[in-house]
Amino acid sequence: MRTLGSIIRELREAQNWPQRKLASELDMDVAVLSRIENENKFPKKRIDEIIEVIARLFNVSKEELKEAYLSDEIASLLVSQPDYENVLKASKEKVNYLRSKEPVKVI
Repeated sequence: MRTLGSIIRELREAQNWPQRKLASELDMDVAVLSRIENENKFPKKRIDEIIEVIARLFNVSKEELKEAYLSDEIASLLVSQPDYENVLKASKEKVNYLRSKEPVKVI
């Protein structure tokens, strides 16, 4: 199963970039990038920026990266829940309800 961290590592290695080069592009310490790639530990406040930069640098879909990130986060929350399928079902219902209550955006 690919995590966002492993996807980032695969993209970097496919381009033969050392961690220090990507860390520089992301304006972060190499140790932080290493935690991202190996432990899937992200600086939450910068996740949108990180996804934006990775998508641009490696010409990949921001949506695919965001989906990987969100699924990682949800999985980490539910891994110890024996009834995770019920939680996912209830969450889906809540998302649909909340979306139905959103005001229509006029462009």
